[in-house]
Amino acid sequence: RQMKRVYLHVAVEGDRTLYRTFVEKAHLAGIEVYFLFGQPSWITNEGTTNRPNVEDPLAWINVYLQETMERPDGISVDLEPYALPAWETDQSAVISSYQRLLTAFHDVSTAQQLPLQLFLPFWFHTVPDASGQPLSEWAMELADEVTLMSYRTVYSGGNGLAAITMTDALYAASHQHRLSYALEFTELPETPSITFYGKTRTALNQLVNQTMNSSLPPSAIVYHDFDAYQDFMRSTQ
Repeated sequence: RQMKRVYLHVAVEGDRTLYRTFVEKAHLAGIEVYFLFGQPSWITNEGTTNRPNVEDPLAWINVYLQETMERPDGISVDLEPYALPAWETDQSAVISSYQRLLTAFHDVSTAQQLPLQLFLPFWFHTVPDASGQPLSEWAMELADEVTLMSYRTVYSGGNGLAAITMTDALYAASHQHRLSYALEFTELPETPSITFYGKTRTALNQLVNQTMNSSLPPSAIVYHDFDAYQDFMRSTQ
């Protein structure tokens, strides 16, 4: 399969020249690069006044774009607020902060004329915000594209890919939103059934074909992560 896009995780304290070089080489190969930002602690440390600008992802984007002509093709965010202890004790406050931070990413990406893509768990349609709107719907209204972390290895059945994505797929189709699905390739000893680690290439091809030929196909399928996928392809030759 041809690789069309890479989500490159950004360490905001790192050397920005490395990202410029990567973008340049990827573009020469005809591959899009989205800069991926994700740290749940940003949600609970929402204000940036207590952090140096180099640790502020929003400032990092602006500084990077001021320094170079090697622009990424988009901005991607994967914050995972449910990983925070406060998700269990004060979920409404975490959600409000999460939404404010994603809105700030949206404002920066819009100002820089870059599309915004968000990674969400497949179950966010069951989590309402303060207004009662499901978080997945709110995110689809905000961003140019949403990718569901829909880690499954079969399409059909009550817990298959089709079932767990149906609610968001219907909403995306009826509101003309771009919705993509992510598949997992890393080893997950506690939940081996949701990763293609140790599975066959035939199983992968079957799931991808069923998904893309369905009545509600996603805009794309995303593989997590690159190294694990490369290992999978080598081991299933």
